[in-house]
Amino acid sequence: MSCARHAIFIALFAATSVLAQGGFPQAPVNLKEAEAQGLQRLSVEELKAFIPGIHETRGTTGKSTRAFKPEGSYERKAFKDFNGTWRLDEGKNAYCLEVNKKKGLDKLCFAVFRAPVGNDYFDYDLENGFYSHTWTPAKAE
Repeated sequence: MSCARHAIFIALFAATSVLAQGGFPQAPVNLKEAEAQGLQRLSVEELKAFIPGIHETRGTTGKSTRAFKPEGSYERKAFKDFNGTWRLDEGKNAYCLEVNKKKGLDKLCFAVFRAPVGNDYFDYDLENGFYSHTWTPAKAE
């Protein structure tokens, strides 16, 4: 097979893989793997382009819509709705959430990596390093 045919085959495979997942690319399983694959980690300055804002999300617990509001409040609309607060943490180079749940307050921080193609981002829980969400910023109104 020629080089051009290989390139076309790889591009088609990547596109159909993303479509088979409902429009989201496959994320590396953990933060170390994302780094090993050379994915770009967003800085706090880069996160400011998306937070505050609305994110369409698919994660380990299903699909959701997450709203990061300018005054610092946070809402997740999904099978189980949550609310709380968000902040950007320059020391951790991440965004952090304090979410109210039945068992109390959950405090979580996430490193964000840009997906290799498209307008998608991968979140990794800084506590355990595992993949948590893939999200796309909602279109500006």
